[in-house]
Amino acid sequence: MQASIIFSSNDVIINSGVIVAGLLVNWLNSGYPDLIIGAIVFIIVARGAYRILQLAK
Repeated sequence: MQASIIFSSNDVIINSGVIVAGLLVNWLNSGYPDLIIGAIVFIIVARGAYRILQLAK
């Protein structure tokens, strides 16, 4: 159950980040917001995966 909560909360955060990145890329005409938010998404996914794996112990 806890893994589902972690996954779902990360999913909401990541989807919001994707929307914000799309808006910023369009507004600024730059690819940098996409790269920055992509790196943040990677960190969130890795952290979530680590937390889920820790639940299995």
